[in-house]
Amino acid sequence: MAPIVLSVLMVTLATATGWAEIYSWTDPSGIKHFSNVQAPPSTPRPRIAKETRPSPKAKPVKTTGQRFKVLAVYDGDSIKVKGSNLTLMVRLVGIDAPETGHGKIPGQPFSQKSKRLLKKLVAGKKVTLKSYGIGPYNRQLAEVFTKGGNVNLKLLKAGLAEVYRGKTAKGIDLARYRQAEAAAKRSYKGIWSLGYRYQSPRLWRKQHPRR
Repeated sequence: MAPIVLSVLMVTLATATGWAEIYSWTDPSGIKHFSNVQAPPSTPRPRIAKETRPSPKAKPVKTTGQRFKVLAVYDGDSIKVKGSNLTLMVRLVGIDAPETGHGKIPGQPFSQKSKRLLKKLVAGKKVTLKSYGIGPYNRQLAEVFTKGGNVNLKLLKAGLAEVYRGKTAKGIDLARYRQAEAAAKRSYKGIWSLGYRYQSPRLWRKQHPRR
């Protein structure tokens, strides 16, 4: 990837929809890297690229044509990917998977099944992203695609995620997502088999905040 394109990408990341910490560093070979994840401990401490106030005209990161390898799957809606000189923490936009828990607090029902499905779909594979800006915890909000199609949508169809109930990311059309959720509900798939015992991950997070 040309240095000019990487520079533009770094600025776009930092300005898209909110404040974002974008780290940049040069490896021993002289190659420039950009990431919203800290550099590995074995590399020199990266500097934080200067943050700028988001512009009203700022657009999400243009990832069209770029391929990313999935390095890690953290739960049913969070992954880490690496492309050409670019490493990103990604939150699957438009969906909310059951929480896996933290500390001594156990996870929600179906949280591990959701994580396992996402691993099956993307772990170690090449994916493409359609980005919708920056979300909480400095993560890139994105629809994730493999050769098999929209991964976000597959989790909804399997009943292992709900449509995100918070503020909708600008520019995304959730019509298909809601249709997939409704179909999974009618079939009592996954989380919807819990009936009245089901609790939205959004509500669960409010009741079990991280300290």
